[in-house]
Amino acid sequence: MHLARPADSRVLLLSQRRLQTAKHLTMVYEFEDAVRALDDVQLVAPGPAPHADTGVVARRLMNGGLSRAGLPRRSPPWTQPSMRPTTVAGHHDLFFAVFTDAHQLAHLHRLKGWRERSTRAVCFLTEVWSSAVEADADYYSLLSQFDAVYLFTPQAGPALRALGAPDPVFLPVGVDAALFAPVPRAPQRVVDLYTYGRTSPVVHRQLLDLVDSRGLSYVYDTTFQAKVPDHVEHRALMANLLQRSGASLAHRINDSGHRLIRTGGEESLSSRYFEISAAGAVVLGSRPRTPDFGACFDWPDAVVELPYDCQDVEAVLEELEGQRDRLERARRHGVRAGLLRHDWVHRWRRILEDAGMSVPDRVREREALLRSLADQVPAGSGAEQVPAHSDAA
Repeated sequence: MHLARPADSRVLLLSQRRLQTAKHLTMVYEFEDAVRALDDVQLVAPGPAPHADTGVVARRLMNGGLSRAGLPRRSPPWTQPSMRPTTVAGHHDLFFAVFTDAHQLAHLHRLKGWRERSTRAVCFLTEVWSSAVEADADYYSLLSQFDAVYLFTPQAGPALRALGAPDPVFLPVGVDAALFAPVPRAPQRVVDLYTYGRTSPVVHRQLLDLVDSRGLSYVYDTTFQAKVPDHVEHRALMANLLQRSGASLAHRINDSGHRLIRTGGEESLSSRYFEISAAGAVVLGSRPRTPDFGACFDWPDAVVELPYDCQDVEAVLEELEGQRDRLERARRHGVRAGLLRHDWVHRWRRILEDAGMSVPDRVREREALLRSLADQVPAGSGAEQVPAHSDAA
């Protein structure tokens, strides 16, 4: 049994960084790093359980038996890593964790004393779809132990509430805006278009053709579900590429037909809208059909329309080449919004204020830094003026 560091802290932060290193989780670990920099935090990041490989068979049999008996599973599915048993020491004002999948909640069974030693407990769920809640009800029922639950996919709120979770509240993801913003030094945008993750195959094929026919500078992923040994380096690489790119692709999650099976038709934002715009690249793609998008991205050309099934990408790009002023205005809006509204500090302030906790000086110092960076971005005609810690929620 591993013992957590025996010290009191304001925040006890559970991280899975030693369990899972998938590329899409680097955003979560960036948020965790931001919280550690902003507050008095004790990080608990247990590694995998001893003899994890040989324990897979036992876990598969145990979970199967519990499910058939109508009892809740107490560990993740056998295909996912299981956390080393750990005992929490000390006293903490707030327990905080980010979960990207239902099975990760099962790690709480192996974190002894997490609730008893925390005055408040809050978690942030980045992806939950109503259609999948029933199948994972045994995992989601653990949310009843939390004082507050934040959701990036708010349409699943009623389904979670029916399992005893506190009324879930929408919280957008964020970005390390100081890292992503192209200030104080603005790199030259030498890459025409950079795209990462899920991409329209129709658009992708045409962009590859334009590389040959027009010399388009196009950077894209060739591997998916990759593991990333250093999340800090990965986020820095992403920021560097976006700062040097004229545009990047972001489409509605349900533009891809096979994703409808997973989402059940529910809409959600994507982290890439925040990342692309914060770096000053033009977002090419489609707008999610949800009020949350309008609340977070409320400026003209927050997304420049490029349909997922567009049959003439070249014509769209040629038209945009003659609208440089329009695109520059969109860039400025995106960078300023990232610095003034969508940095992780704005999300953390929201969580602290909702919990009735004091806001540390380091939060105010971070906000002051971001305001100073935003002042270096030319506002342009009609640029937004937003409160320093406004949160679109």
